[in-house]
Amino acid sequence: MGEPIGILKVIVVRGKNLVIRDFKTSDPYVIVKLGNQTAKTKVVNSCLNPVWNEEMSFSIIEPVDVLNLEVFDKDRFKSDDKMGHAHINIQPLITAARLREILGVSKEGTILRKVIPEIDNCLVVESSIDWMKGEVVQDVLLRLCDVESGEIELKIKFMKVMKIL
Repeated sequence: MGEPIGILKVIVVRGKNLVIRDFKTSDPYVIVKLGNQTAKTKVVNSCLNPVWNEEMSFSIIEPVDVLNLEVFDKDRFKSDDKMGHAHINIQPLITAARLREILGVSKEGTILRKVIPEIDNCLVVESSIDWMKGEVVQDVLLRLCDVESGEIELKIKFMKVMKIL
């Protein structure tokens, strides 16, 4: 395994139109995975449009893994119900960060790259990778797979690891 090239910060912002898994609602939470690293949001009780605004950090090692999300409904007396899953390839974010550094882009609000919905991501709409407040940032809206409805909004940030000599 290689050395870490950076830190990926993932902010799970909110869910939209999640599926009902209890009587009239659900108690959703999200599990985020990158390689063998896993993080979990808190449970939001009785809500189909939850707001989490929770930040998680992951070490990035090459080759870069796909970021995976699974949404579940918390149940007290039986196993938690699946509410869908999604994924996004974070290689475009890493590549945009490297390109920004090579080109010396420093203008606030510069769009470094656009990412369109395709087979290697679950994007609902086109997403831009931007240079904002000294960070490479991508706002994404992911469609949940294998369920009737549901979307998860994320903010993804990449920070390069500084080498100490």
